[in-house]
Amino acid sequence: MHLLLLRYTRQFKNCLKNGGHVEFTIDLIKGSERSCRIVGNNRLNALLEAGMKRFIWCVPLLILLVALLPVSVNGEAAEWTEGNADFTEWDFHKDGSANLDGEWKLYWKRLLMPDSFVQGELPNAARGEGAMVPGQWGGQRWGGERLSNRGYGTYRLTFTLSESASERTMGLYIRSVATAYRLWVNGEELAANGTVGVDRQTMVPRNVPRTVYFQPRAGNNEIVVQVSNFVQRKGGIWESIRLGTADDIAGERERNLMTDLFIVGSLVLMGLYHVCLYMFRRKDRIPLYFGILCLAISVRTMVLGETAGMSVFPFIPWETGVKLEYGSACVAFLMFMLYANGRYPNKASRLTNRCSAAVQSLVLALVLLTPADLYTRIMLPYQLIVVLPTILYVISIYARAAWKRREGSLADGIGFAIMAIAIVNDILYYNQAVATGTWMPFGLLFLLFMQAIQVSAKFSKAFHTAEALGGQLKEANATLERKVSERTAALSAANGRLEEANQELLRMEQFRKQLLANISHELGTPLTSIKGYASAMMDGIVDGGDPKYARRIHERTLLLERVIDDLIELTKLETRQLSFHFKEYDALPLLRRMFEQYAAEWAVEEGLRFIWKEETPFPAHKQIMIKADGIRLEQVLSNILGNARKYAGGDIVVSVCLETADGAEYALCVKVIDAGPGIPEEEIPYIFDRFYRGKHGGSAKQAGSGLGLAICKEIMAYHQGSIGFVKDESARNVFYFRIPASLR
Repeated sequence: MHLLLLRYTRQFKNCLKNGGHVEFTIDLIKGSERSCRIVGNNRLNALLEAGMKRFIWCVPLLILLVALLPVSVNGEAAEWTEGNADFTEWDFHKDGSANLDGEWKLYWKRLLMPDSFVQGELPNAARGEGAMVPGQWGGQRWGGERLSNRGYGTYRLTFTLSESASERTMGLYIRSVATAYRLWVNGEELAANGTVGVDRQTMVPRNVPRTVYFQPRAGNNEIVVQVSNFVQRKGGIWESIRLGTADDIAGERERNLMTDLFIVGSLVLMGLYHVCLYMFRRKDRIPLYFGILCLAISVRTMVLGETAGMSVFPFIPWETGVKLEYGSACVAFLMFMLYANGRYPNKASRLTNRCSAAVQSLVLALVLLTPADLYTRIMLPYQLIVVLPTILYVISIYARAAWKRREGSLADGIGFAIMAIAIVNDILYYNQAVATGTWMPFGLLFLLFMQAIQVSAKFSKAFHTAEALGGQLKEANATLERKVSERTAALSAANGRLEEANQELLRMEQFRKQLLANISHELGTPLTSIKGYASAMMDGIVDGGDPKYARRIHERTLLLERVIDDLIELTKLETRQLSFHFKEYDALPLLRRMFEQYAAEWAVEEGLRFIWKEETPFPAHKQIMIKADGIRLEQVLSNILGNARKYAGGDIVVSVCLETADGAEYALCVKVIDAGPGIPEEEIPYIFDRFYRGKHGGSAKQAGSGLGLAICKEIMAYHQGSIGFVKDESARNVFYFRIPASLR
C-alpha cells in the first residue's frame, strides 16, 4: 500500500509539473469502486509553488493530510474471479508488491487441510463461498446467513504467476489475522500464530505480523489459511496480505518496523522529557498530561502494527497485549482531553471535563478488569458516544481561543486538528471503514512538532523579554551607580573640604606653636643684649652718648628683625602655608642671569671674583627645562652665595652640570664652590638644622639667624629636589642643590 501510495504521489507531482492529468481507482469493498481524477495545469503548479514558498511552515501539515487520504491497492494488480487471482500480467520486480485483496473462498465452520482440496474430494455441502479479504466475518453473508465474528473457518486462494515470477523466491507479509491461524502455501505449512481451535477452550490466541517465503510454481499456486476467533469482537483476515518478491517483503517489514521503533523512541523521549519538566515545576500539570499522552501512544504503538513490543517480549500473553492496546488508548484520550483543557482552562467547562474524565476512567476500569471479548465489543459505542463528542468539544475550546486571539491558539489548533483527524481515522480504520492504517502516532508527532514551535516561540519571547528586562536593569543599575557616584563624589568632596579645613587648622595650630617656640628660643639672646646695654646706659655704667653702644643696640635690633622674618617664613614652609608658583624655565639662562646679578653686585663690594662654569657639554640644540618657582629658586642660590661670600677666602665658582638617574631621568645640579675655612666634619650633619650656626662663631657681620639653610632645604623639598654639602678633592667647600630637569 505504501509503495503504491508513493507511486501515485509521484504521478501526482509529475501531473502538476507537466500540466497533465492522472487517474487512479480506490477499491474499498466488493462491488464498490471509487475513482478520483486529478487534473493539473501550469497555473495550479505555479500557485502551489508560490504557496509553499510563502507558507513553508505548512509543509508537515500538507504531508500529513496527503498521508491520511484513504488510499488502498489498485485493483488492476490482478484479475479476480471467485477465489482465483491472475498475476501473470503483474511484474513484481518493476511494480513491486501487491495486496491479495479480493474475494477468497471461505469454508465456514470447517478446518480443512490443503489435501482436502483435491478435486472431487469435498462434498457439495462443504463447498466454499466467496468472502472479502480484508474483512471481518461479522457483516458478511455465507450460505444465506449473516456470519458471526466468533467462530472458525478456512480461507483458500489460488493465484497464477508468470513464468518469470516463478523463478524468484516470493514472500507473504501477513499483518493481522484475528485471532489464531495456520497458513500453507502449495501444501507446505509456513506460518502459525497461536493455536487454531473449534471453541474458546481449544484455541490459544496470538496476533503478531509474520513474513514467510516460498518458491512459487509457474501457473497455479495455492494459499490455505485456517482461522479461529472466540476471544474478541472481530474475526477473520481483516488486514491485507502482501505478496511480493522476498526482498520486497523483507524490506517492507523492516521499514514498517523501523518506522514504528522511530515513533516509539521519539514518543518515549518526549514523554520522559515532559514528565521531567513537571517534576521540576509541579505547579504546571500540562507537561505531565502531555508526557503521559506520549508514553501511552508509544505503548499502544508497541502492541499494534508491527507489534515490536511482542517481538521484544514474546512471553507477554495475548490478553495482556490487548489490554495494553485498549488501556493505553483510554489513557491517551483522557490525557489528551486534560491537556487541551489545561492549555485553555478559561474556555473549558468543569462539569464537561469531570463527566468525560469519569467515563474515561470507567472504560479504563472495564478494560483492566474484564476479558477482551467484553470490552472490545463496547469500543464502537464508546468511540461514537464519548470520543467523537469530546473531540468536537475540544475543537470548540480551540476555536474560541483562536477567536479571542489567545497567544499560540492558532498553532495549537492546527496541531489538535491533525491529531483529531488521526484519531477519527483510527476509529474508522479499526472498524474497517477505511484502509489507511493507524495514524494516531503520526498525529501525535505532528502535535509534538507544533508544541515544539510553541515552546520555541515562548523561549524566544522569554529571551527577548529577558533581554529587555536586562537592558532596563542595566540602565537602572547605571542610573543608580551614577546617583551613588554623584552622591559619593559630593560626600567625598565635602569630606575632602572638611579634611582640608582640619589640616589647615592643624597647620595653623602647628604654625602657632612652632612660631611661639622659635620666638621664645631665638629672641632671648638679642633681647638680653639690648636690655643689658640699655640698663648699663640708664645706670650710668656706660656713657649714654657713646655711639659704640648705640650701634650694638641697632645691630641686635636688625638681627632680631631678621630672625623674626626667617622664623615666620620657615614656619610657613614647614606647615605648608606658603604658596609656590611653578613655571617651566630654560634653566641655564635663568641661573646665569641670577649669577651675573649677584656677582656684579658683590664683586664690587667685597672685591671677590665670581666664576661661572659648565662642567659637561650640554646637548646641542636642546633646552634644559625645569619646573620651578623662580623667586624661591633665586632665594636658595642667593643664600648659598651669601654664605660663600661671608667665609670665602678666594674665588667663588658656580658650576652647573646635567646628571642622569637610571639612564632615563635628568637632574640639574648647581654647585657653589669656595676656598673658605670650611665646616668641621662633625658639624656637616647639622648645618641644615634650624638655628645651627656652627662653632666657628664669627663677627656681627658674619652672624646669621641660623635659619637660612633650613629654609633652603624646605624650598628644595617643595621642588622635589635636594640640597647638600661636601668637600671636593682640593678640600674646598661645595654647597650643591639638585632639581628635576628634562630636555626639549
